[in-house]
Amino acid sequence: MKSQSIAVDQPQYVESIQAGRGIAALLVVIHHAAQKAHALSGGAIPLFDFGIIGVDIFFMISGFIIYFVTANKTMTHVEFMEKRIIRVFPLYWGLSLLALVVFMLAPKLINSNAQEPTDIAASFFLWPTSAPYLVNNGWTLTYEIIFYGLWALVALPTARPRNAYLACLVLAAASFIGLLSGLDYKVMNFSLFLEFAFGVTIGVAFKKGLIRQSAPVSIVLMAAGAFLAHLAISEGLGSSELRGFALAIPSAMIFFGLISLGAFWARLRVILAIGDSSYSLYLFHPFILVAIPLTVKLLGFRSTPQILAISVAICIASIWASHMVYRFVEFPLTQMMRGMIKSAKSFSAARAR
Repeated sequence: MKSQSIAVDQPQYVESIQAGRGIAALLVVIHHAAQKAHALSGGAIPLFDFGIIGVDIFFMISGFIIYFVTANKTMTHVEFMEKRIIRVFPLYWGLSLLALVVFMLAPKLINSNAQEPTDIAASFFLWPTSAPYLVNNGWTLTYEIIFYGLWALVALPTARPRNAYLACLVLAAASFIGLLSGLDYKVMNFSLFLEFAFGVTIGVAFKKGLIRQSAPVSIVLMAAGAFLAHLAISEGLGSSELRGFALAIPSAMIFFGLISLGAFWARLRVILAIGDSSYSLYLFHPFILVAIPLTVKLLGFRSTPQILAISVAICIASIWASHMVYRFVEFPLTQMMRGMIKSAKSFSAARAR
């Protein structure tokens, strides 16, 4: 197949990004389900540590999208942060409130295996901490918010390529300085900011039309990236202060390969649907996966096939439930928040006149 450049106004752009989101979310869900199944089976069901790469791919996608939506556009710092806050906080705060209610009624259902007590204040304000959040996956949002703030400071009001490169240099510098600072990486792992920089760089390349649609190249890149990531994770680098340095290049290879597949993703509507609801899936699936140990104990299952079957079934249930959360909670809530802010601005403008 002859390679061709993927134009930014083609639907393959949106489909590739949505597919990337869907795959990243699925990797995280399978990783967490495998952890529970592994413990319940006494180690008979293997862990799926590779699934943590889903988070690193999410950071790549975030860097890519933030460059793409601000590139060569004039946007104030307030407008930018407003859009990001509307995107991140409504669903997260809603689920954090739900988790807080569960925590108050049945504390053992929230972070039961954590070594530190749940930090409720940090959960809502997303400040760095080594303690678990009410919605434990929320730790990644701390990095997202810091990245947004840095991007607004360095790259706006007009995100030209040179501004993007400057932001990447700042992100890379933060990664190295953080490593040398001696700060506990469990509180803040600065190396992860390097992954946002890689995502921005891929976004610049994409915007310039440098990424070409090629299935053979995509497959080779993704396979090589997955292999390198597996090696790094097997050596324990995925849970160390070097995570960003170890997984940035493999994640970039996987993400680049996903984009390069272009129109291929139009055939996989299920993956695209999961991509649409990936944020809901990422945050909500722990609420459903808690049913794995509860169901296994309730039914008295002990054999590996039974535990595996329950785990797979509840994994599928979490995907469906999260899509419902997206349709009936996340999307309407986000639209409502946008409408409220727009109305407030209109009212303020009217009063000013």
